[in-house]
Amino acid sequence: MIAAQQLIWITALVAALCAWPSAVAAAKPQAKPVLTDVKGKQHAPFKSEKTKAVVFVFMLRDCPVSNVYAPELTRIHKEYSTKGVALYLVHPDRDTNAKSAIAHAKEYKLIAPVVLDHDHKLTRLAEAEVTPEAAVFDAQGRLVYRGRIDNLYAGFGKKRFKPTKRDLRDTLDALLAGKRLAKRTTEAVGCYIDFSNDKNKNK
Repeated sequence: MIAAQQLIWITALVAALCAWPSAVAAAKPQAKPVLTDVKGKQHAPFKSEKTKAVVFVFMLRDCPVSNVYAPELTRIHKEYSTKGVALYLVHPDRDTNAKSAIAHAKEYKLIAPVVLDHDHKLTRLAEAEVTPEAAVFDAQGRLVYRGRIDNLYAGFGKKRFKPTKRDLRDTLDALLAGKRLAKRTTEAVGCYIDFSNDKNKNK
């Protein structure tokens, strides 16, 4: 009877250990794309030894929530670019071309590089579904965070006076402090990305 109880306890312990999330299992290395921004400049952030984190923030020109975050995204770019963080603004909307993306950046004083993603390769790599939504990759190309920039919005149309949680900044601070992070997600509030015209949604 005691032996049977011990066997049950050991089996449960092994199952619990197997289910425990690990940084390696939760954040597998991903592809390391080379990007061309709307001004024609190429970027290979994952190939630079100085890069400690890569951030893609997905935006839509006509999404009011995206545009509200423009000042904060400019602040983050200014503060973290000198620390080894490469931040890119990504437009997944097929109706946005280079000219309109440049005009949008100028209107909202966005200074980070802007990239078009009409084929949704970056969008799917980052698992993004909403704009604005941030995806953070570590230096090895592992996706360690996807979700809201902060909690300024409790829901669509429900805006706080100021955010009480700054998820994107907290993730970057942890990476810069040398912490190895397991993948974490939060719910982003904003406008849904349109995948309806994708030929193969599984890629």
